[in-house]
Amino acid sequence: MGCLVIALLATAASAVWEPLTDRVTLSSLQGTPFTFGDKELSEFDMFGFGGGGAVDPNTDEIFVQGGWDTSSGDYGLRFNFSWVAGSYQTVNVTLSFKVSILPEYDDRFIKDVSMYLTGAGTTGTGVVSVVENVWDGPFPGGNDIASLSCSADANSVVLVSYGDFDPVKEIWIYSKDISITGGTGPGGAAHLSEFFQFYSQIPEPATITLLGLAGAIVLRRRRG
Repeated sequence: MGCLVIALLATAASAVWEPLTDRVTLSSLQGTPFTFGDKELSEFDMFGFGGGGAVDPNTDEIFVQGGWDTSSGDYGLRFNFSWVAGSYQTVNVTLSFKVSILPEYDDRFIKDVSMYLTGAGTTGTGVVSVVENVWDGPFPGGNDIASLSCSADANSVVLVSYGDFDPVKEIWIYSKDISITGGTGPGGAAHLSEFFQFYSQIPEPATITLLGLAGAIVLRRRRG
């Protein structure tokens, strides 16, 4: 039994991101709920601008996909776009949305948030920074329950950030602040093309599936 469970866990640990939806534009989600797994995303809002000649961000060119990490069972989002800033240029974006457990999953709660910058790059004085605040209610009026921060520049790279909190049924990302700047030095540049966001829950789907599979195998062995 012990070897069986270890083998199952090892198999799960080797799993990766698995899409659950097609990619859709952020513009198509404004005013329209987006569901995947046991989650619903709503109340999308984005504001962005490019300074110094950088191209303004456009919601028609930001793509969102729902999926999950098959090793942890965490459901999440994949964002794709193409934002670039050269010397003396900057791109700034604020992105807000709500994450809720779907009504049919009465026993599930959100307990943490993680963020991964997978498409960040800089040269010279370029900097990419993504800072996020998580609330347990609409702003204003809710409480700030977690803060996440990822960044990349010539001196340091922090590509993963995590925050946990007491389990809740819904959270508000208010807001995710994204800054991409080439700095003031010659040859400075920065770009960001992708990041992932995961929202785990209790009970964890992967844990339930593994325990259920192990129990079923043990039961068949006993009957045999």
